Amino acid sequence: MRRWLAIALGPLVLAACAAAGDQASTPDSGVRRLEQLTYPEVDAIDRERSVFFLTFGNLEEHGPHLPIGSDYYQAVGVRDRLIERLQTAHPDYEMVVVPVLPFGEGGANDLAHQFDHVGTFALRYATLRDVAIDMGASIANKGFKNILLIHSHGSPLHNVAFTEAAGFVSERYGARMVNVTSLVFGQGFYSDAVLDRHLGEGWQSEIGITGHAGTAETSANLFLHDLVKPTYRELEPFVVEDLPGIFRIHERTGWQGYWSDPSRASAEIGADLVSDFVDRSFAIAELALAGKDLSGLPVYPDDLPPIPAADEFVGEVLRRYADRSAEIEAWLMRRQASR
Repeated sequence: MRRWLAIALGPLVLAACAAAGDQASTPDSGVRRLEQLTYPEVDAIDRERSVFFLTFGNLEEHGPHLPIGSDYYQAVGVRDRLIERLQTAHPDYEMVVVPVLPFGEGGANDLAHQFDHVGTFALRYATLRDVAIDMGASIANKGFKNILLIHSHGSPLHNVAFTEAAGFVSERYGARMVNVTSLVFGQGFYSDAVLDRHLGEGWQSEIGITGHAGTAETSANLFLHDLVKPTYRELEPFVVEDLPGIFRIHERTGWQGYWSDPSRASAEIGADLVSDFVDRSFAIAELALAGKDLSGLPVYPDDLPPIPAADEFVGEVLRRYADRSAEIEAWLMRRQASR
């Protein structure tokens, strides 16, 4: 694959759930909750005319104003709206919701070299990839053909893990497992056109790029739930001018876990941003269900231009994971030797 995938699969690596926010539709809406079904009911689901939704809702610091489940809530919010769109377009399909897996790789705090941040609970890249492979394979090896993977987290390795998992399961089991969110990210994260309408053209010159826990993401969370702390209105802007600047946050002081300007957020902006994200997710899901080849679509992070600071960041993260893997392996060997 391309540059980012090569980094993720390099020799460093080789050396080395449902929660309250899961508000999927109840069964009488035509959506099947996997955990509520008996095995004969699962077996009765049409292998070809069904869609399994594999949702990952990572737990990550999101500034002092957003819950650590912000990506969790966004993934579920997009998923449920996507399901409604697909039910309308494909009334003969059954939609099967797998309980949300609260797992993800890394956190924005890693960019600030705050690797053990109290608000982030993350898995190693290879662990996340293997969980996604095992869950996808568990669905696909029973003959179910359509698996849509939804998440809402921008860590590069997090996205690579899911793209690899989807590729492996699809090839190995002849299913269509699609990492929908990373394909949407390949078109761009939050819609600049939506933000232009609400903030006015030229907003980037005032608040920089928006992303983690900033104007856009705070808006999305204001729309999706009531867990945003009202203090978001009092937060000062933390301006990051460009993508390379994200990977230099550790060189700055005063970072509180967000960038851009949360105080400019609104539920109205969030409603339009979520709607746009659902529209793009639906378009990709439709291509997948039609059996189209998605390999030519841009996928995040492979779509990014070369950023040396990003490569250095990913290398450092992988070294930390390799150290942890070596520590675990050494402990297991000691334990086995002592038996």
